[in-house]
Amino acid sequence: MTEIITLLTDFGVASTYPAQMKGVILQRSPDAVVVDMSHAVPRHDVHTAAFMLASAAPAFAEGTVHVAVVDPEVGGPRRVLAAEAGRHVYLAPDNGLLTLVAQRRLLLGGSVSESRVVAVENESFFRADVSSTFHGRDIFAPLAAALASGTAIDRLGPQVETIERFDVPLPEREENTIRGHVLYVDPFGNLVTNIAGETLMERDPSAVEIYVSGAVIRGLCRAYCDVAAGMLLAYVGSAGLMEVAVNRQSAALRLGAAIGTRLTVRLPSAS
Repeated sequence: MTEIITLLTDFGVASTYPAQMKGVILQRSPDAVVVDMSHAVPRHDVHTAAFMLASAAPAFAEGTVHVAVVDPEVGGPRRVLAAEAGRHVYLAPDNGLLTLVAQRRLLLGGSVSESRVVAVENESFFRADVSSTFHGRDIFAPLAAALASGTAIDRLGPQVETIERFDVPLPEREENTIRGHVLYVDPFGNLVTNIAGETLMERDPSAVEIYVSGAVIRGLCRAYCDVAAGMLLAYVGSAGLMEVAVNRQSAALRLGAAIGTRLTVRLPSAS
């Protein structure tokens, strides 16, 4: 089976850091296929990285090794974690990055099997010289190569029962009203909310009303092209969550919205 390793970082596309990680991986696992999930995570933004990781990982084959390095505390006492969840393997610093993938019930509307997490302590897998500021190259990359080549995570260190997590916001529902907020803003300025699309399908989706930043959107659309350019719309996005967008423009700019912006959904009454 092809060894697949994904990389998710905040290193940016103008740096050589991602290429250095790939160089180390390919030295140790020449047949690996290395996929750039993204290197454009906003700097130090662990919450955004956690969402990107959890939403993108299911698109890959079972056994894929996902390496997420958004690590503001690199060189400090934070642990390095290796986890198995949903038949995928994850490497990340213990700073909340695994919040969504290492819990049993994902906000994204699906579920994963019970996860298993270890704290990496076996330094024999590291590079000989470990930089205090570039663990992505010297620790995470060689670990990824080892895992993709079949090394069991149990060889990396002891199992742990608790990891760093941030609070995952859940929508609040009262009868026909759902109150949620923006969970993620994608590069197009689309607002991904924490409201599961399946919740909105309980009633007539054409009669749903969404209130956000003083705007009202009536009815759910299927795709951006359902409305004219420049018009607001709401729809169920590829992650299974309700999203708010402006066709061919940025909803974040139009509405002055960002992660944490609150919104209200009103469902039609049951017939």
